[in-house]
Amino acid sequence: MANELSALLEVAGETVDRLAITPSQSLHRAIARRSFSAVGPLAAPVRLVHDGISNTVYTAIRTTASALTAGAASAVKNWNGGADHRPLSASRSGRQALSVLNALIGDLLEERGSDLAIEMSVRHAGHDVAMSVEELRTAYPDATGKVAVFLHGLAENEESWLRGSSRHDGGDALPFGARLHADLGITPVDLRYNTGLHVSENGSKLDLLLEQLIAAWPVELRELSLIGHSMGGLVARSAYTAATAAKPGRRWPALTTRVVTLGTPHTGAPLEKAARLASWALQKVPEAEPLADILDTRSSGIRDLRHGYLLGDEWRAEDPKRLFDDRRSAVPLLHGCTHVFITASVTRDPSNPLGWIAGDLLVRTDSASGRHRTRAIPVPPESIVHVGSLTHFDLLDHPLVYERLRAGLTPPA
Repeated sequence: MANELSALLEVAGETVDRLAITPSQSLHRAIARRSFSAVGPLAAPVRLVHDGISNTVYTAIRTTASALTAGAASAVKNWNGGADHRPLSASRSGRQALSVLNALIGDLLEERGSDLAIEMSVRHAGHDVAMSVEELRTAYPDATGKVAVFLHGLAENEESWLRGSSRHDGGDALPFGARLHADLGITPVDLRYNTGLHVSENGSKLDLLLEQLIAAWPVELRELSLIGHSMGGLVARSAYTAATAAKPGRRWPALTTRVVTLGTPHTGAPLEKAARLASWALQKVPEAEPLADILDTRSSGIRDLRHGYLLGDEWRAEDPKRLFDDRRSAVPLLHGCTHVFITASVTRDPSNPLGWIAGDLLVRTDSASGRHRTRAIPVPPESIVHVGSLTHFDLLDHPLVYERLRAGLTPPA
């Protein structure tokens, strides 16, 4: 049975080790190494004794911290009698905290089999929806033959789309999905996934889930659209590459008529590039190396945003010792499908110097447009739509963005 509280205690113990004990030990070693090296060979006996004592002390601290958190986690499990205990999943703020935690260390959580690891699933009213006709019919009583699957971005969840646009234009505005259902008869389906995993791993999971979705959809599914915010756009594109390699072949790509990305870092995100640069620079100074180690604890999903990796072969081929090692390959777009790349910038004109540098504050306009000096994504210019004076998260609920989204999903007359 799942117990989020005991899993949280287990994660806390490992986090203390990774972010406090191990960096402190590394810093201690670096300072001692420099000090003893300055003295020369005469310091060798003292250094031997010092290293032995310090290693013993840090081992004792690490063992004690691990034992305390493991004991507390075990006590919580026993106290609860082995029943399901999900205090985080019970509230919207708790679910958001869980999404942030998965963004930071989701790959580690999945590797450990933690109850905190998010599994990709269709979500409705804060709960998972099983891929069966009965469950889907209950969750979507007004299901139509046209479906739009919404994929959130890094550290977000399916509820990120539910803010509505009332904070922009006032009134009781509906979120994008509800408005598409009213305007175009499209049924919105929200997904949640672990954004700390590699994009390619989430792409493979999405490929399987979409195939299950069309098989269990309560009415005949005629058209499928994929709408991805930020990282979600990369996951949508990665799913197609997984589908082309699947045996037997998948049915969902033939039903997909539209792929819309909102502020997706198709060619990389500047913050992750800055984090990589900072880590590389800190590693050059022994005393600063522990800080580099802390930076390097960021998840696989965050690392993939440096170049917008879609394939497992891309991140596996990357040389961690090289600062600028872009291993992106030419990934084809979904054949016969209309792609729309919606971009934003904090300035009205994206060519404004501030807008060109900052983009939407998290993703530059060139990256969201798929433009690159040597590895541009071959989308026609008319498929790139820009909305000015907006930030990255305005793309989730701004009425001007909805107008572009609706236009992109409207079949030609």
